[in-house]
Amino acid sequence: MEIITTDVGIREMSSLFSALADPTRLNIVMFLYRRDRATVQEIAKSLLKSQSLISHHLSCLKNCGVVNYQRDGRFVYYYLNGDGIRKIVEIALRHVADYGRSIMSCDIINESTNSQPTGQEFP
Repeated sequence: MEIITTDVGIREMSSLFSALADPTRLNIVMFLYRRDRATVQEIAKSLLKSQSLISHHLSCLKNCGVVNYQRDGRFVYYYLNGDGIRKIVEIALRHVADYGRSIMSCDIINESTNSQPTGQEFP
């Protein structure tokens, strides 16, 4: 595998990690990781979010190659796009298990997290 060193490649990787950094999108990814596939309605119900918000975030995840979808009659099922995304989730879960305290005590991350929206939907 070639190591990315170009500005474009770094921006693409940064965009992928940004897509996964949003709390709502990460919750969608984790839901699909556990369930294999689900409709917008199933995801929205489970995450207690509106269907339009979930659809919006799924569109972003699809554009970033994180999820894909399959039509089955009148239903559209979303799923993680390949083993690579599953491996990223598994590696991240192991990393957080090992370094969770350090991650949560990082002042730089805490500053940027506190200055960004949480992904919570407010009535």
